[in-house]
Parts: sequence; C-alpha cells; structure tokens
Amino acid sequence: MERNSIKLTANEKRFLAILSKGGIKNDSDIAKETGISKPMISYMRTKLERAGVLTGSTPAFDLEKLGVCFYFVLVFQWNAFADKKLTKKMEDEFTSTPHTTYFAEGSNPNSKYIAKMAFLSFEEYNDFLAEFKGKYGKSISGLESFFIQPKRILKEGYGDLARMLLGGV
Repeated sequence: MERNSIKLTANEKRFLAILSKGGIKNDSDIAKETGISKPMISYMRTKLERAGVLTGSTPAFDLEKLGVCFYFVLVFQWNAFADKKLTKKMEDEFTSTPHTTYFAEGSNPNSKYIAKMAFLSFEEYNDFLAEFKGKYGKSISGLESFFIQPKRILKEGYGDLARMLLGGV
C-alpha cells in the first residue's frame, strides 16, 4: 500500500494540532499560542495548503444557536447504479443542498449511502424526505432515518483523529 503522507516538522505538527482543536484560527492567534513567529506560521500554512494537507478551514458552530432543531442521519440503499445519469443527479442534489453536512457512499454497488443533514424544523425535514422519495423512491430501499437533537451530538469533526495522527502533540 503506497503512502502519500509528508514528513512534518515539530513546528508543523504543533501548528496542525492547534488547527485540529476547531474554530477559525488566524495566523496571529496561532503565533501567540505556539510562540512561533507569524511569518513562519504563514509560511507553514501556505506549504501545507500546497501539499494538500490543509484544504480550507472548518469553523465550529453551535447548531442550536443557529436555529437548527433537527439533525439526522439518513441511510439508504441505492438500487439504480446502472442508470449513471440518475445516480449522478441524485448525488449532485444531495451534495448541493445546504442541508447536507456530510454525504458518502460505500465502495461497491451493494453498499449504502449515508447523509448527515440539518433542518430548521420537522416540517422542513418532512418536505425534503417527501420530495426525495417522490423523485427516487423506486431506486432506493432500506431507507432509515435517525434523528439527533443538536445538543445530543457528542462528537463531530476530526480534531481528535488529527491529534492522534500528529503523535498527540
């Protein structure tokens, strides 16, 4: 198995560890927290972005304060892989809606799709689900929906995983 990872310096690991804690961190804040100069932080950010290690920033949000009342995980079996146009249409619709926070499919045609989605009201969710079933009902099976109140989301994000990969920095 080929590894495409890059060798990180101790300062780069510290920099990434700070980013993995969540929230938007500007270079000045990181410089203060790490004791590394701001120009060096900027250099490392640029280097890691060019290397593809960093691909944007993911701020942490309090979903309830933003008005999200319902967060759910939708799992379903897609039975129309042979219809590439329909499959692409369904995938594009899921990935383009602002309700979707995560969307993935398994590695083979028998695996399931998983979507994490947020809605402001139960009615909004019901409308979405009715439209989805109306368009694709004949192409799906095993549709399951798991509701989660935003305050019950115990873990979201990859901060712990990133810190583990960085050696617990």
